[in-house]
Amino acid sequence: MKLAEIGQLVAKRRVDLALKQEDLSELAGVTIKTIYQLESGKGNPSFSTLAKIVGVLGLDIVVTIKKINA
Repeated sequence: MKLAEIGQLVAKRRVDLALKQEDLSELAGVTIKTIYQLESGKGNPSFSTLAKIVGVLGLDIVVTIKKINA
């Protein structure tokens, strides 16, 4: 799995939904630092953390991972 690509997907979806990083972090129950690191390709979130984030964005974790690995 390419974390930088997942970060780009998360950032694009967040912007499409007109959410700030702060909004997403609050809704997902994670820190703003986690969102920043993921979107910048520097983070390595756990599966459960990633599932929370993509869930808030209306994405399916399995589909998201498959899309990146395709």
